[in-house]
Parts: sequence; structure tokens; C-alpha cells
Amino acid sequence: MARFKAVYTDQHNIPVGPEREILAEVGAELIATECRNEEETIQATAGAHAVLNASAKITARVIETLKDCLVIARYGIGVDNVDIPAATEEGIIVCNVPDFCFEEVSDTAMSLILAATRKVCQMSHLVKRGIWNRNLAKPIHKFSQQTLGLIAFGNIARTLVKKAQPFGFRIIAYDPYVSPEVAEPYGVELVGLDTLLKESDVISIHAPLTQETFHLIGEAELKKMKPSAFLAILEGAPSWMAEPFMRR
Repeated sequence: MARFKAVYTDQHNIPVGPEREILAEVGAELIATECRNEEETIQATAGAHAVLNASAKITARVIETLKDCLVIARYGIGVDNVDIPAATEEGIIVCNVPDFCFEEVSDTAMSLILAATRKVCQMSHLVKRGIWNRNLAKPIHKFSQQTLGLIAFGNIARTLVKKAQPFGFRIIAYDPYVSPEVAEPYGVELVGLDTLLKESDVISIHAPLTQETFHLIGEAELKKMKPSAFLAILEGAPSWMAEPFMRR
């Protein structure tokens, strides 16, 4: 019989790989489940010593039922779907994967930036309707005439810079926790948030979702952006923005 019980909450999102064998080495049995709401999570994690989690919400209500839990491990960098104060109060350690998917996330960000600025989706929809008129997608600017603004300059943003620079973008970034000496080798200029909002043609957000960054972009910030600017957010739009939107 296994000494420990580990529960994975998101088998439907990321199938279990080598985790089962690794945990077996320390006497832990891994149970892979699909938790799509709070009740399912509570039922699935009953008696767990460890919870491996991707997207399920590990709320205070869930945590108060984890009487035997020692650790909650988050697949990914952000930990905003885990109630950390509640876990701390219960003596549960919360950890993440700080080097998770740099390339994949930056690839997706670069894809969105290219598609938006070159009007790829817009022109594709026109062609599907039998409309062959590229003038309807104007203006389409050269990348060398565009400014890419990065909100936060962590590892994913730095990986994105290496992919955006060959296209000719001027790149600026806002990050109060990064010094100019860190950004300089990447050819990136650090600026204030107001300057970034006013000068950027494309803004890509890469900050972790915390109390400090919650609703970072609201009506006042949108009004400072160029009317033609794009804002790229890969996930969690309602949390980032006071008033969710697709394109300004």
C-alpha cells in the first residue's frame, strides 16, 4: 500500500506523463482526475497528501478540506488559481514551475502579434466571403515602423524579444522590478507605464496575476493608447482588465 496519496486535478488538460513513476519512487500513488468545479475538486482531493494542479481553482473552501495535504504543486508559472493565504494558514506549501513553457507561450504571443498587425485573420475572413480587396484591411504598417510594448520583462517576455527583434520592432518594456542594466543587453528600453501605453502599437502583457496587477488595464489606461493599438493577452482577460474587451 502506498505511503502517500497524490491527486492530479487536470487529466483532461494535460495527461499524466512521468509523474506517476517519479512519485512511486517515494511511495506515493498518483490518482489522475478531472476537476471542473469546486465540488469535484473537493471530492477528488479528499485524503490527498499532495495536489498537482493546472487549471482547477484551489479555493479557500477546497483548502480547508485538505487535512492531510503537505504541498500544492502548480503546473505553470502563475499561482493565481490557488488561494495562497488560505494554504499558508493551513501550513500547506505552494510551489510552481518557474521555467514552464517559455518557448510555447512566447511563440503564441508572437503569432498573435503578427496576425493582428498584418491583419491576417481579417483578410482570411474576407477571402472566405469571396471578397478579394486588401484595401479593406488597411492600414497595414511595416514592423520596422511599429513599437512593441511589453508589460513586465520576465523570462517569457525576454524570450519573446528574441523572436520579435528580427522583424524590426522597436521594443520597450515596463517593469518596476527590473533595472535598465538587465534590459540593455536585450536592446530593450525600460519606460514608465504611461509612456508604454502612449507609444506602443502593440502591447503584450507578461506580468504575473497578483493583487498588485489585478485590473492593471482599465478605462484610463485604454484612453492613453493609440486608437489603432492592439493589446495581446493570452489568458485571464477579465482579471487583467477592469472592462474586458477584444480589441480597442
